[in-house]
Amino acid sequence: LRAVPVVGGTLLGLSLLALTACIALRWIVGGRVPMANGYETMLLMAWFVMVLALVAARRFRIALPFGFLMSGFFLLVSHINQMDPQITHIMPVLSSPLLSVHVSVIMMSFALLSLTFICGLTAIILRLVRGRNAVELDGQLDSLALLSRLLLYPALTLLGVGIFVGAIWANVSWGSYWSWDPKEVWALAAFIIYGISFHRKSLPYFQHPWLFHGYMILAFAVVLMTYFGVNYLLGGMHSYANS
Repeated sequence: LRAVPVVGGTLLGLSLLALTACIALRWIVGGRVPMANGYETMLLMAWFVMVLALVAARRFRIALPFGFLMSGFFLLVSHINQMDPQITHIMPVLSSPLLSVHVSVIMMSFALLSLTFICGLTAIILRLVRGRNAVELDGQLDSLALLSRLLLYPALTLLGVGIFVGAIWANVSWGSYWSWDPKEVWALAAFIIYGISFHRKSLPYFQHPWLFHGYMILAFAVVLMTYFGVNYLLGGMHSYANS
């Protein structure tokens, strides 16, 4: 059993190297940072999840299976029919150097938030499988809640930075910092909804691990709407992301 974390870490590390090579090849062949469409941002999301899982696993071993699950999910999504892996020319607005900063920061934030979702889902499953009175259940729920809260701080910081950089990019490209585009609105909604969970003193609801995890699961729906729902349902200036 002691060898399981070592084997898991090795496999995840090898997967990270393979994905890094894939992204690097796209960068070389395309002559640009591979962050311009849905397929490439999904690869980037999976890459960030792997990196974050390997770093977090030094303190929380459960981060390794989280990393496998979420990175595998993002890689699976990157190969659905709506996403084209072909390397093509990009729109002029995407040639801005702010692209790499804006997209990478936002994707890193979403990757962190996806891990809080897995923490919540794991907690709910443990509660259902073991029951309320299971030995050590409370300690496990507390540990998962602690991991989620530790992930939330950098996640919300990065999301805020990403929104700020995006506003600067929008002003350079379209002459307006904020235009209430669906992607902008939902990104702001995600920032506010996750930010609410920090107010544990004024909202005692979040002091209970069980309820906190439930909120993390529901909040992740906003992230899914921000990335997928806007791209495929609402459109707007960011609709090119689904190409």
